[in-house]
Amino acid sequence: MYLVYFSYSNCNGYLLVKGSTIWYLQRCSSIFIFIYIIYVVVFIISSLPIAFNEWFLFKSSLLFKLSTTTAFLSILVHAYIGLWTIGTDYLTPRTLGFLNFTLSKIADTSRLLYNILFTVLGLLLYFYLLLLVWI
Repeated sequence: MYLVYFSYSNCNGYLLVKGSTIWYLQRCSSIFIFIYIIYVVVFIISSLPIAFNEWFLFKSSLLFKLSTTTAFLSILVHAYIGLWTIGTDYLTPRTLGFLNFTLSKIADTSRLLYNILFTVLGLLLYFYLLLLVWI
């Protein structure tokens, strides 16, 4: 089992998550992203040349809005897992200590700031996408 840091959880910032759950989340999110890309590409290819009215109707449909929202959430989950893995693998006292002893002392703090940074950026991007798609 892995301890995954979630800055918004109630249990001292840590939540127990199995490695297989993380693996399945990443694979399922990539499959959904692939299906979404095929959905959009099939529309584009089947509608060539695309007129403004066709694109507007496609973009305004509930299926497009729901699938775009879900696809972007899948992208965020996929990216979060990948970035979290990079942070836990490379921002440690041991790995940063190879570069500089002073860096090894601030490894845990830098990993926390790294996690907070990409979490906040991901949430801001998600809310911006919600604004673009639904309004």
